[in-house]
Amino acid sequence: MALIKDEDIQLVRERVRIDEVVEQYVTLKNAGGGARKGLCPFHDEKTPSFTVRPTQGFYHCFGCGAGGDAIKFLREIEGLSFAESVERLAAKYGLTLRYDEE
Repeated sequence: MALIKDEDIQLVRERVRIDEVVEQYVTLKNAGGGARKGLCPFHDEKTPSFTVRPTQGFYHCFGCGAGGDAIKFLREIEGLSFAESVERLAAKYGLTLRYDEE
C-alpha cells in the first residue's frame, strides 16, 4: 500500500484553513483574539464550547475534549481514514500528493 509522503501531509496541514473546513459543518462566530466559537458537532450542547483557532490551525471542545487539526476534524466528522481525509483536503485546495511505495 502506498503512503502519502510526510512533506505532502505537512503541506496540507499548512495550506488548509481549519475554519473553512469546520464551517462546512458548524456555524462559527468570532470569539475574540482570532478565535471562533460554535456548537460542538461531536456532542449535544446548547452553549458553544467548541473553539477554532485559525492562526494556529486547530480546534478544541472544552465540553467533550475533542480536538485536533483539519485532517482530524474531517476524519472524525465524516468517518474517513487518515489518508482519505488528507486526499480530500488536498483535492479541495488543489494540492498534489506524492506517495511512497512500501
